[in-house]
Amino acid sequence: MPRIAFIGAGSYGFTHRLLVDILSYESLKDAELAFMDIDKTRMERTRVVVTEHLRTQGYTKTPLFTLNRKKALEGADFVIDLVKVGFFKASVMDMEVPKKFGLKQTIGDTCGIAGVFRGLRTMPFCIQLCREIEEVGAPGAMVLNYTNPQSMLVMAVAASSKVPFIGLCHSVQGTTRTVANYLGLPYEEMAYEAAGINHMTWITKLECKGKDVYPRLLRLVKERGIYGHRQEGSDHIQPFLGPTRLDMLLRVGYVVTESSGHFAEYVPFYMRNAELIEKYRPAIDQYRQNIARKEETYGQLYEQAKKHQLPPMKRSVEYGSQIINAVVTNQPCKVYANVMNQGLVTNLPEACAVEIACLVDRNGVQPCHFGDLPTPLAAMCRMDINVHQLAVEAILKRSRKSVYWALMMDPLTHSVLTIDQIEQVVDTLIDGQMEYLGKYLKKGS
Repeated sequence: MPRIAFIGAGSYGFTHRLLVDILSYESLKDAELAFMDIDKTRMERTRVVVTEHLRTQGYTKTPLFTLNRKKALEGADFVIDLVKVGFFKASVMDMEVPKKFGLKQTIGDTCGIAGVFRGLRTMPFCIQLCREIEEVGAPGAMVLNYTNPQSMLVMAVAASSKVPFIGLCHSVQGTTRTVANYLGLPYEEMAYEAAGINHMTWITKLECKGKDVYPRLLRLVKERGIYGHRQEGSDHIQPFLGPTRLDMLLRVGYVVTESSGHFAEYVPFYMRNAELIEKYRPAIDQYRQNIARKEETYGQLYEQAKKHQLPPMKRSVEYGSQIINAVVTNQPCKVYANVMNQGLVTNLPEACAVEIACLVDRNGVQPCHFGDLPTPLAAMCRMDINVHQLAVEAILKRSRKSVYWALMMDPLTHSVLTIDQIEQVVDTLIDGQMEYLGKYLKKGS
């Protein structure tokens, strides 16, 4: 049976969700499980929720709950990375400092100032995690990474380790389901292809029963507008993709996989002034709202677990459990994962991470060749790839200048801030996060 280690197991959003998925497979019901976090309070809450779920599933083994990372990693075949370095305090700082100069953000986990700084804090951890896996993990151990920013982390690990480090998201499978719902089509009859970078992957093929449904989608969006619509005779607002995504669909002809609030941060078109923010309605500081919602939801789950009243949950659309099952059983599956490019998307740089279709079986996660993205889509991806590459360089070369350069290239940042302001924001954030960055980004480096 495989040994699966959850690192950062105090995660409110993923640990219980992924555990439910894993144990839904007959092949994984007896997997050995280890849960690790550095936060004692979160670890205890996780222990209560996990233990109750395992009881309901008739799980007979004794899981490991520990604050010691190496102990959790010992003999692990699969490592699920859920870590958030710096957590709420650092992330709020990432948002608030740029705001003083007029730059507003929404989620801040992939690109932009907040995304870059989350990456700067997290890359050293992921590099160290893989070194420890090489020391104590099982031969061929694989990391399934749910921590953002995916692209930067995949690139940093690829430059420093041979451990398979697979970046996982739910954007592709989530967006295609939303599109099917919007069109009123059965998802099981849809076919699609997609490629790009995490949180900016593009659905380049969209069919139902062999027929291209993009013309129908474009017609409906033109009729209904980019702000959603109500069913006739009802107060219910139909599922929709959000103003910035629908606006971009009308301009380039393809759906991007990330939410409207996320996407607004990755391009310079929607948030550089108050008028655009009012027009396209990105949820400023949505990160705070997301954390508050997750804390409330998990708090309810914790109380239910204490009373032995956990609600039943079905297997989700997350790819992690599918990958583990496919590797263990050699029953192939297809997922979308973040991996190094190496010629997969031929008009994106070789040395970048791409989100691409992958075959999974006993041989691991095997990316599929895609070819060229449509030129405007590749061009938008390259804007953010420049940022990712320079941020990775900042950690690998211990260069503060590379952080300046990364944010000079960032589409939203340079649409609002001057070069001097960018450098001032960078210095302020590094000085305020010396606990995580002082070793890597000294002044003058």
